[in-house]
Amino acid sequence: MQFWCSATTRAWTWTWQAYVGIWIFVLLVAAGMVAWNRVAARRAGMASSPPMHPLFVVGLLVLWLALDWPIGALGAGYLASVHMLQFLLIGLVAPPLLLRGISPQAQALVADHPLIQRLTSPIFALVVFNATVLVTHLPAVADTLMRSQLGSMVIDVSWLVTGLFFWWPVVVELPRRAKFPPPLRMLYLIGGLMFSPVMFGLAGFLAYSETPMYGFYELAPPIPGISSRDDHQAAGALMSVGGATIAFIAMSVIFFRWSKTDQ
Repeated sequence: MQFWCSATTRAWTWTWQAYVGIWIFVLLVAAGMVAWNRVAARRAGMASSPPMHPLFVVGLLVLWLALDWPIGALGAGYLASVHMLQFLLIGLVAPPLLLRGISPQAQALVADHPLIQRLTSPIFALVVFNATVLVTHLPAVADTLMRSQLGSMVIDVSWLVTGLFFWWPVVVELPRRAKFPPPLRMLYLIGGLMFSPVMFGLAGFLAYSETPMYGFYELAPPIPGISSRDDHQAAGALMSVGGATIAFIAMSVIFFRWSKTDQ
């Protein structure tokens, strides 16, 4: 039993492994959201907190699947393409779903806090998220951190936290977002995700570099039928196409909700 998924020198097998730290982390995320909503409901004078949004449960499942065996183990120590899939799930898919679990009362509880306003302002969130994506995908950083359970955990948690910052201005409806209407939200996703210079630059290096970008994936125990070069190319394709697809889906939701509001 291990605490978190990390790189290993053992050959890959489909034997299930337990990662207790991941289970604890996912449970803490769930418990934290429930507690936040309950406190907010109590302060608002409500007899009970609203039921948890179904999309929050979906977000928890996405987070758990991305972190735990087998995706977490394959991504942490064997395949760069699966590691990129983890990034998409943890940083881009799970956060907007998890944010749907914040009740209006819980939103109001923190809406006026200066720190929350700064962390979730569109420009700050955009810069911090893209900076995190860049730093955590640099070969020197990834090759170092992914070799330990703590380092691997730092990368995963940083994706989730900055992903929550990035998606907050898009998902969370607060009065102070009146100056961030749907058209600006769509532009935000276009510039920060669909055509992000950081993501497209990293994807290009992964897909077109003559040599594999990450040393520890190149030297990892091989998976039969998958070369390191093909693995890195698949990772680059996932980053560019996956990020653009997620942005397009989110923009479509924003547009259709906006059109219904105008009607």
